[in-house]
Amino acid sequence: MRAFLKKLYWLLTGGFALALGYAFLGRDYVPVAFKAKLDLTSFILIATWVGGNALLLYRWHFKYRDLQLEQVDAMEGEEFEHFCAYLLRRNGFKHIQVTQLAGDQGVDIIAKKKKKTIGFQCKRYTGFVGNKAVQEVWTGHNFYKLDEAAVITNSEFSDSAKELAEDLGVMLIDRPRLRRLMRRLPA
Repeated sequence: MRAFLKKLYWLLTGGFALALGYAFLGRDYVPVAFKAKLDLTSFILIATWVGGNALLLYRWHFKYRDLQLEQVDAMEGEEFEHFCAYLLRRNGFKHIQVTQLAGDQGVDIIAKKKKKTIGFQCKRYTGFVGNKAVQEVWTGHNFYKLDEAAVITNSEFSDSAKELAEDLGVMLIDRPRLRRLMRRLPA
């Protein structure tokens, strides 16, 4: 379904470009008999494209509007990764890239802030997040040659994970820090 919508969007974008070309350049060269129909068709294409993009922009900007942590707890893993990427963008990170699901080498998101490139491992858990997440992001941090590494969770970290993260210099973002980051979501 997503592929179909993407093709439909690009088809509509092509129609929009043709309609603009007609409106600005082609009207003078079209016979009078066709102008009324072509004017209406180009208007509908332009209005549909502009309206559709306005809806997409609104949906993208307010996707996580008024989101509560309880709703974050119910997310699937991939959705949580995209939520974290959106949250990082709202908190000043740039050039955000969500890595592939399989074979990501322990890094789910790569983002830049203050000239540093940071790799994030996203863990949506119900229990304590242990050493494995810290080890994975540290490995991915070295694999991608990143400046820093971090683990984001909607839960808490075990004491051994906190100790390992401190030794390795891995930033930990637990439930209370995630809640503070969520303050930047649109209300």
